[in-house]
Amino acid sequence: MPDPEITFLTFDEAVALARAEPGTELIGLQFVEPFTHLGVYMVETDIDEENVVHVAYEGGLLFSSSGEEDFYDAGDAPDEARKLFYVRKTALGDGDPSILGMTSEFVLAELIPGVGGDTKYRDHAHFSKHAGEQFRSFWRQV
Repeated sequence: MPDPEITFLTFDEAVALARAEPGTELIGLQFVEPFTHLGVYMVETDIDEENVVHVAYEGGLLFSSSGEEDFYDAGDAPDEARKLFYVRKTALGDGDPSILGMTSEFVLAELIPGVGGDTKYRDHAHFSKHAGEQFRSFWRQV
């Protein structure tokens, strides 16, 4: 069950909030079975242009140092970003978790309660299964 203190927003609500409160970062997570790939979307106002909202994407396979990244204007964000629920970054982890450039399993450990570092698990499959369960019980699902 999601933490009652955390407010989940639709994509449109996240974009509106980013416009209304420049500097606010919102995170949406895409993590679906078989729980081997994590996609992280970040919605935020452009630092140089107030009211211009951008969507950044970082994603990759768990336990891989390779990944993908992309950037969009809010109006050009892909459908998968528009379907997710978003949370203020400051409501997650330690209050403002640093996740840029981290591998997917460490991002999950930073953002999802109950997911420990990968050394807590007997193997990658065990980590993926547990992380998927914790994600589904914490994050509002599409």
